Amino acid sequence: MTQKLTADDFFTGLFASLKLRGVQTFSLRNDKFDSVLAFVFQKLTKLSSEKSIDVRFRIRLHPIHGDSATVRDSITNAAQRDLISLDNPEYQDMRIKIGKQDADKMLSTIPGGKELFDILSEEFLARSDCHQLQNS
Repeated sequence: MTQKLTADDFFTGLFASLKLRGVQTFSLRNDKFDSVLAFVFQKLTKLSSEKSIDVRFRIRLHPIHGDSATVRDSITNAAQRDLISLDNPEYQDMRIKIGKQDADKMLSTIPGGKELFDILSEEFLARSDCHQLQNS
């Protein structure tokens, strides 16, 4: 049975998986965050058919600015759902607010689950230098 994966599901799963890997904060001060997410999205689309997932969104980078409306809208939605906080007035730093126990629960309900998002978060971390790990 094919499961539908929305942009909100994707970002919830990615943030939860990154939290379990010890990621605490991200810097949004350059255009690299969106481009890394676009690469992770490409990985998701490759894996989606074998995982029976219907991806219901797209991440496309603006040809001039290099950002993505989907990424910006999804970050806003995640902040409204209290999964993350945007820690300064310019919205340049983002902090994952969910706890590890909640992250596990979220991953158990999202299409693709922990296995898929482990792969995607690994891809994100391999290509990103905009994150900080927790000091624990």
